[in-house]
Amino acid sequence: MNDFLLQALVLLATAVIAIPLFKRLKQAPILGFLSAGILLGPMGLELIHQPDTILHFAEFGVVLMLFLLGMELSPKLLWQLRGAIFGLGLAQLFFTAVAIYALLGIWQLASETRIFIACALSLSSTAFAVQLMADHRQISTPVGRDGFAVLLFQDIAVIPLLILTAWLASENRNTVSSTHIAPWYWLLSTLLAILLISRYALSPLMKFVANSHVREVQIALALLLVMGSAWWMEHLGFSMGMGAFIAGVMLANSHYRHQLESDIEPFKGLLLGLFFMAIGMTMPIELLWKSPALVAVLLGILLFAKTLVLAVLAKIKGHSWRDGLLLGCLLAEGGEFAFVLLTQAKLSQLVSAELAGAAVLAIGLSMLLTPWLYNLLCKLTLEKKQPEKSFDAIHDVAEADVVIAGFGRFGQIIGRLLTSTGIHFVAMDKDASHVDVVRQFGNQVYFGDVCRFDLLEKTGLKNARVFVIAVDDVAASLKVAEYVLKNYPKIKVIARARNRTHAYQLYALGVKSVFRETFYTSLEAARSTLMGLGLPEGRVMDMVNLFKQHDLDQLRKSVAHKDDLEKLIELSKEGRKELAQLMQQDNRK
Repeated sequence: MNDFLLQALVLLATAVIAIPLFKRLKQAPILGFLSAGILLGPMGLELIHQPDTILHFAEFGVVLMLFLLGMELSPKLLWQLRGAIFGLGLAQLFFTAVAIYALLGIWQLASETRIFIACALSLSSTAFAVQLMADHRQISTPVGRDGFAVLLFQDIAVIPLLILTAWLASENRNTVSSTHIAPWYWLLSTLLAILLISRYALSPLMKFVANSHVREVQIALALLLVMGSAWWMEHLGFSMGMGAFIAGVMLANSHYRHQLESDIEPFKGLLLGLFFMAIGMTMPIELLWKSPALVAVLLGILLFAKTLVLAVLAKIKGHSWRDGLLLGCLLAEGGEFAFVLLTQAKLSQLVSAELAGAAVLAIGLSMLLTPWLYNLLCKLTLEKKQPEKSFDAIHDVAEADVVIAGFGRFGQIIGRLLTSTGIHFVAMDKDASHVDVVRQFGNQVYFGDVCRFDLLEKTGLKNARVFVIAVDDVAASLKVAEYVLKNYPKIKVIARARNRTHAYQLYALGVKSVFRETFYTSLEAARSTLMGLGLPEGRVMDMVNLFKQHDLDQLRKSVAHKDDLEKLIELSKEGRKELAQLMQQDNRK
């Protein structure tokens, strides 16, 4: 027990030091876990004596990760990904295996051995790749979804690959496999049972447990769901991760999904970190000086073949070459299931101990190198920025009743209404692509910066009657407001305010008509809320108008104290009391 506690302390202490250090060095946390594992393992300080046991235990981190990932993918979304799973996923596994098989021809290996090594190295690490995609915010992108589809197909393919390994290793080819795989109807029955339980039994059960108000019991139920589904799928002969993933998908639409995620997330993070540390511990580092050429060639074949094949397939699917290369690099590392296949192949003498060890080390090193290679590839393949488009050469506009500075959502609504009433307006916006689009609808919009006053003057500002400030940038809004108020005091200025603070600043400059962008929409929502409660429409309109006028008066009163927080708080409290009194007086009428 003391030895167990000591090893646990060593693992925790190393993680606490290594991960912040790697984050400070701007490296992926996974690299920190792998490096910490190498340091603690048999080839390092030898502080951990049974890394294989730790690896087996830490595999539950992968199980929990796949469960949480399953909950992000509803059955409907998973059905939408079926083309990528069985199209791109199958193509990746097949063509990568073919490419690696061909490259392994540099050695005089038996065909069975080459086929096995090719299949084993074609697999990627689900835990590693998903974590890396999460670190780089790629999961929700089209590239990330295709990458996950490939990983999911690889998980499905593990069972056929285990059967293939047993068949290749068998002296009697008539004996296909001794691996226990349940009949297909057991799998279908399990899926149906999970679906029925999630739809009809889970909600009452979770409600019953939640009513106990005992947090520990809720966490125990969450772990029971994950481990139960994982154990049953393993009992049927499939991977635990597949069972957890399927259970997660079935629970994706559950009302208790977010509670399950919050209960399981801490265990997942801790066990995944332990999993990567265990991989680092089990890497046979001594082969780096015993068989450096063998390890280097296997590593090169692994990274090169997988990246190239996935890049080509991604390009065929419609991605750019850059995205294809990044996807290939994300999935270039070897997978944790390859360790299982290599162990079985070594025991059955399908591969030699040296070759199996070199393959294990190549997979481990690929995990170490992939984050660095990905960052390097990102820098080397930076998308070239389009040359900046020069501002429009605006000729003096003779007549424009209204000039609108900024033609986004706010400005466009004003422009549409003006157009519908036959009032001529001119607008300026600094988003070139946006200007190109709105021009197609017949709007007189120029590409330019409203703070370039030489350009602004050419929009017909001197003849305009109203100037609307609808830009999104607060600093630009204040700058252009100050310029127009100073140089064109007769023009009526109407300004959009991002928030209350922005409104204070505009009022302080002298703008009389200030419209907070969410204020009136919120008033409409409040009106609907009150009417939804059954209050008479007339009464509701009076209440909303009273609130609106009081808030505007309060805003103007506070302008003089816009930089004095204590005074603003005092005025706010006084305003709330005053508003409550006004509402009560109005109720008595």
